[in-house]
Formats: sequence, C-alpha cells, structure tokens
Amino acid sequence: MYSIMLVDDEQDIRQSIIELVQWEKMGFQIIGEASNGEEALEVMESNVPDILITDIKMPIMDGIELSKRVRDENPSVKIEFLSGYEDFEYAVSGIKLTILEYLLKPVSISDLENMLRKVRRKLDEEKRSANDLVTIEKDFLKKFDVSKMSFLISLITDNYSDVSESEFKKLLQTYQLNLTGERQVLLNITIDKSSFSKSTIGNQNLELTKFSLTNIVRKIVDKYVQSEVFTFTSNSVVILSDTKENIEMYTDILVKEINESVQKIFGFSIGIGVSEEYVRISDTKRAFQSSVSALNYQTALGGDKGIYISDIETVQQNEIVFDEVNEAKLVSLIKIGSKDELETFIDHLFQRFYSGMNSQEHLKIFLMELYVSVLKAYKTTISKYDSDMLQQVEVISEIHHYQDNQVIKEWFKNFCLSTIAIIQEQRKKKTDSLAKQSYDYLAEHYSDPSLSLKQVSKQMLISPSYFSSLFKKENGLSFTDALVKIRMEKAKEHLLTTDHKIFEIAIDSGYTDQHYFSYCFKKYFGESPNKIRKTFKKNKLLVETKS
Repeated sequence: MYSIMLVDDEQDIRQSIIELVQWEKMGFQIIGEASNGEEALEVMESNVPDILITDIKMPIMDGIELSKRVRDENPSVKIEFLSGYEDFEYAVSGIKLTILEYLLKPVSISDLENMLRKVRRKLDEEKRSANDLVTIEKDFLKKFDVSKMSFLISLITDNYSDVSESEFKKLLQTYQLNLTGERQVLLNITIDKSSFSKSTIGNQNLELTKFSLTNIVRKIVDKYVQSEVFTFTSNSVVILSDTKENIEMYTDILVKEINESVQKIFGFSIGIGVSEEYVRISDTKRAFQSSVSALNYQTALGGDKGIYISDIETVQQNEIVFDEVNEAKLVSLIKIGSKDELETFIDHLFQRFYSGMNSQEHLKIFLMELYVSVLKAYKTTISKYDSDMLQQVEVISEIHHYQDNQVIKEWFKNFCLSTIAIIQEQRKKKTDSLAKQSYDYLAEHYSDPSLSLKQVSKQMLISPSYFSSLFKKENGLSFTDALVKIRMEKAKEHLLTTDHKIFEIAIDSGYTDQHYFSYCFKKYFGESPNKIRKTFKKNKLLVETKS
C-alpha cells in the first residue's frame, strides 16, 4: 500500500478527488491533505508520503517551492503535478525533481485513476527490479568489465601520486569513466548487518543483495550528477564527479534519497561515509580512507543519515605510520571516546607487541608510533596542540627504560583517556560556538529572503544534515522555527516603533509576499499586523491622555 498526500488550494477539488477515487482498491491510502505548500510541509513533519500530488499555483507557498523543499528534505518522495502545461514546464525548468506524472486541469477522475495505475506499476516495478537479484547480477556484470572494475578498485587502494594529470586523463578516457568533473566526493555505503538480518529479505543471498543495492544507488545518483558506482568488498562505492556547484547542491540530497529509498525498497538500514571534496582524481585513495573513518563514527553517532568526515574532523587524515588497521582503530576509538573498548584494545596491542618484540629500541619506536597516532586523533578535532600533549615526548623518551611492562601500558592508557577528555571538552566548546555563531548569523541576515539552512550551513563549513541536528540540539529550536521567531520578533518591533507600511516591514523581515507575511505573523502572534499596531497605538494614546 503506497501513501499519498494531496495538496490543492481548491477544497472542492480535493474533496472530490478523495471521495471519488477508489484508493484502497488501487493500492493507495491518503495520509494527508493541505491547501498550500506551507500546510503540506507541516503535515510531512510527522508523516512523509510515498507520493505527493500537488497543484502548482497556490497561495502562501506554491507547488514549485513545495517541490524544492521536498526534494531537499525527502528526495525519495515521488511528485505528481496537477496543473496547466505551461505551469508544469515552468516548474521543472532549472530544477531536478522526481516527477512521475502530471495531469492538466480540469482533472477527470478516470484520467487520475489511469495515472495512478501507471504510477503503481512504476513503483511496483522499481521494487521488483531491485529485488530481482539474478537479473541485477547479470546487469552488473554487463556494465562493468573486469579491466574497468580493476582500475576503479585501484583508484581507492593504490597510490597514484606520481601519475601526472595528463596521464590520468588518458586513463579515464581509456576506461570511459565519468570522472572528469572539477570536484569529486566519495560515498562509502555499507549494509547494516543487524538490520539486514531482521528485514524481509534477510534470508536472501547477501552478496547478490549488494549487487542490487549498488544498482539502486546507481539509478539514484544518475538522476543528479556524473559518477561511477561499483562494489568493493562488502560495500558500494560512489565517486561523484561533477561541477563544484552540482557537487555542493546534490551531495546531501543524494545521501538522503539513498538512505530513504533503501529503507523503503529493501527494509534494512545502511551506513554512508562521505569524504571531503577533492579536486585531483589521484586523491581518491585518500578520500576513500576518510570515508572509512566516517563510517567508523556510525555506531557512536547513531541514526541512518550520512556521516560526513568534514563534520567530525577538521583536517585530512595523515599517512599511516605503523600497522594500518590497528592505527585506524586506535585513532577512531580515541575520537569516538569509547573508553572501555579503548582499554581492551590497548591491552591487545601491548600483548601483541610483547609477544613479538622485546628490545628497548623497538619499544621506544612502538611507543613513539602510538604517541603520534594519538596526536593525529587529537589534531583532527582540535586545531592546536596542548602544551601538556607535547611534553609527553619527554615522558616517552624515559618510560621505555622501565622494566615493568604493566607500568608502561597503564601510562599509555591514562594518556589516551586524558586525550579523550580534552577532545570531548573542546568538541563541546566547538559545538556551542557553532550553534551560537549560526544563531547570530540568522539575527544579522534575517532580512535576506533567500536565507536557507543550506546557505547557513555552508557559512559554518558543515553539511546541511549535521548543521540541522546540531542547531536544534544546541538552540532548542529547529532552523526554520528559529528563523521565523527572529523575523516575527523583528517585524513586531518595527511595527510598533515605526510608521512603515506593512509591505515595507514584510520586506525588511525577509518576506517578498505581504500576504504570506501577514499569514505567518497572525499564525505566530494570534493577531494580524494591523490589529496589533492599532491596539498598541490605542493603549499608548490612553496612557498619554491619562498622564
């Protein structure tokens, strides 16, 4: 059963459609209706539909703006337009939306039911094709020959720093790869094993499911940007390669749509590690490593939204000094702050060391490698080294002379635990600072009608999804609610202290439409701008008369 929301400013049209269409018989259910985009978004905060049927021309917020907002927040929702042909052409020009169908007004019930049947077939086929693992496997093998796959895997595993850009371009042409954009971002997608085992397809072949997942991801990504999508070990890897503008505009949307679509189609959760942006294709290995680091945070941070490495770490991960797997885990445990697991892992490291190497010189090198790794974890979250951290070098130069291995191990544990405490304290300060800076930014730029969560998150140098959760957690209000609050309070202040006309106050408050401003003002304060101004002047006059 697919869920539907109906949005049209004409109540009789909405009512007729709801009453006359045989929804359940056709495999649909109406979960909400609204008279404009603003109302629709409010309903969708608690109940997101599979399909949105909307008019284009509506007051307060039209179907175009609604579709843009839905695309940004819930990109897996399919959109159908009910409107004139010219309006439809206007709506889709310049924006990428998941438009399934559109109908010209006036709408007949038979035409609408025919359209719904087509939509149902498309959605059913989408699910069928996603789970037709035999066909998916054949399709996968057709699209990627062995040599091309080998080269893609080498991009994320081998070092190409000595290869010139011109040589790289030749290689990309040889393998006909869509990696010629000015900016790249790498997505590393892994299936949550626990969620997979509990899903309806948990008894199916996991390896074939990976092929199916990769195919779904490819179809989603292809709608937005140039890319290459392939499977590596247990994961699906996506290299986005497009213009700087497209990478910035669609990366967050892609991450959300992939998460939502996988949950809807397969019924299990995934983790998505998102690398930093990079320019040179030869840096793909480093980007892959940073995406792995991002996935390491998935368990600690929770949720099924993508984890952006740039949200967690302020600098790029350096080259690994000692054992790659062990150092990566040590660094990850320190940054996450998992104390019990960290102590157990340190026990494992020292046990492994003492069972294989016993010389004092080897011990000194081993401790120095561990120390440098801790500094890396520290530096990725804090821009400057603490003086106490640097003084530990002197301790290392002396402690390796101790004969008691237990003392040395306990010193290193305490060093790691103190580092965790410093990181957590600094991270809290950074979070508080970002939240305050972003709120101050709203208070300063509230009059800009184009002000958006994406715009402010870009100013704060973090991803929109991470910024959204951080802002609400620290400020107690969602970004939208905070912006409305600031705009309304400023508008009321101008209303009561100036003689400006309502349309002037609306513009000064960031609203281009006076009617929409008045609607928001009354919704916020319970009275219209004119009524509040008249009441204020009347009370002021009474006070002045008495005095």
